[in-house]
Amino acid sequence: MKKIGSVKEDLNTEKRISITPETVKKFISSNFSIFLEKKYGEHLGIIDDEYKNEGATIYGSAKEVL
Repeated sequence: MKKIGSVKEDLNTEKRISITPETVKKFISSNFSIFLEKKYGEHLGIIDDEYKNEGATIYGSAKEVL
């Protein structure tokens, strides 16, 4: 299985995210595992449970994701 991990950006310089719950769904269906840092999309109103519901694994720190 292929793996994709993404961590939170410095919100002072970058507010966009590269993975949404919808893209998690697409990646999972293409046989990828998705690993995200806790509160990855919270600043955009996307809670961790939305990612989990699509199959992503949430880790407590960037170090754990990487």
